[in-house]
Order: sequence, then C-alpha cells, then structure tokens
Amino acid sequence: MDIGIIGAGNVGIGIADALAYLGIGKKVTIFNRNIDKALGEIWDLNDSIPLLNSDMELFATDNYNDLTKCDVIVITVGAKQRPEQSRIELLEENLKITKEIIENIDKVNLDAYIIVVTNPVDILTRLAIEISQRDKSKIFGSGTVLDSIRLKEAIGEKLNINRKNIHAYIIGEHGDSEFPLWSACHIGPLKLEDFNIENLEEFKKETALKVKNRAYSIIEKKASTRQAIGVSVANIIKAIALDEKKIFTLSTNIGELCKCIKKDVCLSIPCVLGKNGIEKKLLMNCEEDEFELLKQSAMKLDNIYNL
Repeated sequence: MDIGIIGAGNVGIGIADALAYLGIGKKVTIFNRNIDKALGEIWDLNDSIPLLNSDMELFATDNYNDLTKCDVIVITVGAKQRPEQSRIELLEENLKITKEIIENIDKVNLDAYIIVVTNPVDILTRLAIEISQRDKSKIFGSGTVLDSIRLKEAIGEKLNINRKNIHAYIIGEHGDSEFPLWSACHIGPLKLEDFNIENLEEFKKETALKVKNRAYSIIEKKASTRQAIGVSVANIIKAIALDEKKIFTLSTNIGELCKCIKKDVCLSIPCVLGKNGIEKKLLMNCEEDEFELLKQSAMKLDNIYNL
C-alpha cells in the first residue's frame, strides 16, 4: 500500500514513525509546503529503516502530483492547538486549509481513501465529504479512536483486566460533547455493572472526564500530541490494507441510520473497517439518555458548521 501524509508536523510525523516501526505500508510520501522540514524528517526516519529490517520507501514532496498513486492519504495539516484551546476554536483557519487540500488532492487522485485527522475532525470530515468529487464512502475521520482506547485502558486499570478483553466506545463529537456508551460496555461476557465497582456512577463520571480531557492535559505539558495518535492512525490504515474488518469509532455521517439526526453531520460511531473502507456503521440500541447525548452532540456540530 502507498500512503500519503499531508503535513510534516507532530501528528504527520507521528503517523509516519508508527507506519515505519509497525511495518505498515510499502511506500510513504510526506507532503509539506516547507519541503526542507519534510526532507529533514524523512532523512531522519529513513536512517532507521535498515535497523527495522524493512524495505519501506520514504519520500518528501511539495508537489501534489507525487500523491497520484497513493492508496490512502491522511490529512494532518492545521493550526496548532494551544493549551486551554478547544478543538472547535481551530475551526475557521482549518476550514480554509482543508478545503484547499481536498481540492488539490481531487485534481491528482480520486481513488485514494482520505482519512481526516486535523481538528475539529468531525466538521472537517463533513467539509471533505461535501466538496470532494470522490466516492463519499472513501472519506472518514480518525474520530474518537484514541479516546475509545483511553476509555478501555481506564476501565482495565480499575478492574485489573487487560484492555484487549474490554469492549467500550466513546461516541459523538471528538471533543467536549463526546461521551462513553456505557450501555454497550462489556468486559469479556460481563457488563460493567457485574463487577460491583464501589461508587460506579462516580467512577463513570470521573473516567469520562479524564478521557475527554486527556489530550488537553498532554498539550498543557508538552504542547502537542504525537505518538498515540500516530499509532492509532497507523492501525486504521493497517485495517484497510489487510482487510481486517476491525471496529473503530470513526467520524462519519450517520443520517441513514438515525433519521432524527441531520444526514450530513459527521460524528463518531463504531464502524467496521476493511479493504472497502467503512463497510458497516453500527448504531447500537443505546439507552434513551445516551441517544439524547448523541443528538445534542450532532446538533452542536451542525450549528457550528452552519455559522
């Protein structure tokens, strides 16, 4: 698989690093307007390839024509999120950037899958779907994939159980209105309630808040995120490349599943991902209060998009 990454910032290079270290992809091309930055990052990463016993090819470019043969293109370019700044506050500048990128990609490659990672990811995914000329099923956002992993880890720590045996999902906006789908949380064959956690409701509230604020906490300490999002996106790409049929909470429109939510709104729900991109969207029979939270999250995103 040939993979293109738009942007040589922390997230873009984090993804490139993860792809190289995990051995995902045959060729990785990093597009960046500042070609020297991209070259420096590629040269540095390329020096690690012999140590990884890999034959991956790495390239840097400032020309969209070099993305013509990419099977997947990941968009990471955008204004940098500052401490105390919400993802939504990045919107105005990143809308312009993303629009320009999509238009340029469409000119050279209408077959590639596009994965939007730039924040606010749900709104930018919606923009990409609306303006791109490619098959709309080939565009989705990284959504709450990392948030869901953090949720599983928090539950696993509490119960002293490996998170690989925990099924739990953060859905809705990748941002302040996201929430855990507690009704669909299972640990092996059991529900969370079966573990007799003391002060369960308090645990749920604290865990949801911790997961939602995790990225803010990291940005406050080190000014950016890189490693975890890099590995998350690399695993999304791997699921497409190997047709894994894995479930990820990806940002996509769910109007065909939920008639009371405007069809163009994009937010995260569990999706089956394989060689054809998103192959199934799984909207569960959630509790009434959870469904209300989902509607509120969708309404918030729609209102902001139409400002």
